[in-house]
Amino acid sequence: MAVPAQLVECDETEAVVDLHGNRLRINTMLVPDLKVGDWILVHAGFAIQAIDAQNAADTWAVLQDAQRLIEEAEAPAHPTAPRRR
Repeated sequence: MAVPAQLVECDETEAVVDLHGNRLRINTMLVPDLKVGDWILVHAGFAIQAIDAQNAADTWAVLQDAQRLIEEAEAPAHPTAPRRR
């Protein structure tokens, strides 16, 4: 799965990106001509595609919704009832 990130440092083949406050060093060889401030999709430590800010925001919203659904599915049906063993 690729996640959106914003470039905060960039040189020819490496960059540092911001992933909602987490900094990660990535390889940018697959996406040439990136500059600080650009939004990209990151997968397995590689920039794989440049995207715009709206696409990044929309993708984060989908990922947050997916996380919420996972948490709801894993929650006990009756939080006050003891769990069966």
